[in-house]
Amino acid sequence: MHERKIILKIIDYRFNKIANEILSHDEYDKMKMITHHSDNSVYEHSLMVAYYSYLIAYKSNLDWKSCIRGGLLHDFHLYKFEKKHSIALIKDSVKHAINHPKIAYENASKHFDLNSKEKDIIVGHMFPFGLPKSREAWIVSLVDKYIAIFEYCDNAKKSIARSWKKAFAK
Repeated sequence: MHERKIILKIIDYRFNKIANEILSHDEYDKMKMITHHSDNSVYEHSLMVAYYSYLIAYKSNLDWKSCIRGGLLHDFHLYKFEKKHSIALIKDSVKHAINHPKIAYENASKHFDLNSKEKDIIVGHMFPFGLPKSREAWIVSLVDKYIAIFEYCDNAKKSIARSWKKAFAK
């Protein structure tokens, strides 16, 4: 794999030093092409989760390096969950919530050396379907949900705006 530097919008030396190994990996780069809960990619979502988790962990004197790495890798499942509006939506969503952390962990452990907290962060981040065991895993899980709420709200806002535009265009 060729070495390349990632220029982040996040200007934080500590964060960038730890994150660059993952962000510059060719396989991880594929996450830029997969959309998440909004127009953002899984890459962008994971970057935000990692950064805000790092800030909380750093200020709390916890293992901020594991929060960065685990936050970046928590959704490293490399597929787009397609939500089909049908009766199976709830069943499919629960199945995804249970399985995608396991797939993310398998992918992450193939490409990176992980410590026990990083593993816990990845496999436990989908509480209540997974159970975080460390404080760092709880931080990443809660930050992930907090950011997902904003992504869903942004998506809903755009959807409503499109509907109104269609309705008033007639």
